[in-house]
Amino acid sequence: MNNRNHDRNHGLNHDLGNDRNHGRNDDNTPGEPGAEQQLRDLRELLPQAEPTLAAAPAELTRWVTRHAARLADPRTGADLDAPLTDLEPLRDLVGDARVVALGENSHQIREFGLLRDRILRFLVQELGFTVYAMEFGAAEGRAVDAWVQGGPGDIDDLLAPRDGEPRDAGATGANSDTSTRTSGCGRNGRLGQPVECRDTLRWLRRRNAGAARPVRFVGCDIPLAGGSLAPVLEPVAAYLATVDPAALRFVDAAREVAEPISGGTVMVPAYARLGLEPAVQDRLTTALARLLGRVTDLREVYTERGGQAAYETALSDVRAAVATDHAQRAMAEALAGAPDGLNFAARERYLADTLLDCLRRSEPGTRIVLVGHNAHIQRSANQADGPLALTTMGNLLSRSLGPDYVPIALTGNGGETVENVPDPHHPLGMRWGRAATPEAAPDSVEALFAGVPEEPALVDARALRAYARRHGLPEPARTRLDTAFIEVPALEAFDGVICVPDTSVSADLVR
Repeated sequence: MNNRNHDRNHGLNHDLGNDRNHGRNDDNTPGEPGAEQQLRDLRELLPQAEPTLAAAPAELTRWVTRHAARLADPRTGADLDAPLTDLEPLRDLVGDARVVALGENSHQIREFGLLRDRILRFLVQELGFTVYAMEFGAAEGRAVDAWVQGGPGDIDDLLAPRDGEPRDAGATGANSDTSTRTSGCGRNGRLGQPVECRDTLRWLRRRNAGAARPVRFVGCDIPLAGGSLAPVLEPVAAYLATVDPAALRFVDAAREVAEPISGGTVMVPAYARLGLEPAVQDRLTTALARLLGRVTDLREVYTERGGQAAYETALSDVRAAVATDHAQRAMAEALAGAPDGLNFAARERYLADTLLDCLRRSEPGTRIVLVGHNAHIQRSANQADGPLALTTMGNLLSRSLGPDYVPIALTGNGGETVENVPDPHHPLGMRWGRAATPEAAPDSVEALFAGVPEEPALVDARALRAYARRHGLPEPARTRLDTAFIEVPALEAFDGVICVPDTSVSADLVR
């Protein structure tokens, strides 16, 4: 830290009880998260419950077989520029909704990316949607939107996955080697976005070049999936330098703790926090809380000095930093074997609020296509005593928008899927591998698609739910998440379900 930053931070660090010599918790004191307590597999967090049914209800399976709309196969050889007439059933399912969410049971699945590409084209070209939002950092998304609108550069430079060098698992404290301080993952790597996503953005750029009303790109997530505060604190620092230089001391204090433990996903800082004293983590939390308080309290002053739009962007970035701190703490607690689903709410709140702010600031008639994991877009809340966030992004959006929010899950049967394994030595804090897609659990929504094994199929979950309740039939109680199943009332959580046979992993999966 240079002398200017040292002087600026001296008083704040004194107030927050900074003791740099005691930043690491190397002794793994009983009661504190220690290496011997670390989770070996995130699936251990999921409730271990037996299926509630011995077999999928035959009558519901027959209903799905009869009523499911067959969609064009997006796999090898499919022409993404072909007519979109097979997607016409979406017109009634979507109706006049202002936000349509397209999910996935696992990230980095090729067929989900290809299907979403076709669905986006249909919603844009046929139904007039003008915003493409993603479970992607809001701050990082601004550069992507500039490119989609015709700006310079190449989308691969912005988003292509990049392997990094292994991390030193011992370099996790506030005094760790700065060689791991990158805005990507570990050393010179990043998770990025798969080629299917990047190809969709290329189509948007081509379309926007001649469109009277271009489609905007919006990221709505915390930075780097919770891995680093840098993508938000850097623009906040630049903003404060013009409107309130004295507030930079809070940014500097936050950076001092956050930068050495940053990485490309939340797993990297979560592992690092297992070795940090609570007082060090509290120093970061306090600095961010004081920063948010100052930016909020001086709204009128900041707006007069820098304008309304710049203020709203800076406020969103500060809120993202606070939510990221909360998300990292929550994941560290989970890795230590003490998960609390209520503590995961910060990220879901930020996802939802960013989307709602986008709607608020947009012109009347704006309609948004939102892409995210099924576990984020689901309308239903999770169990209060479970390891997943109680209120999801989709639950919050549904509370605010009612029928103007339509979530559509994408899932699959057969083929392969992604397997996530925590690894403190990996540049991303986790290894991604290919695994055979497990057979559908008999009480899962996937089991109801047994009669449609050859092509993607779309079901109106609202109609299926009405039929099941009219005939007193058991509704599916689970849905697929990577190589596991989670308890979700699927016919309440989603308005539509698309099931794809024989899924495969994207070619540029980070390993």
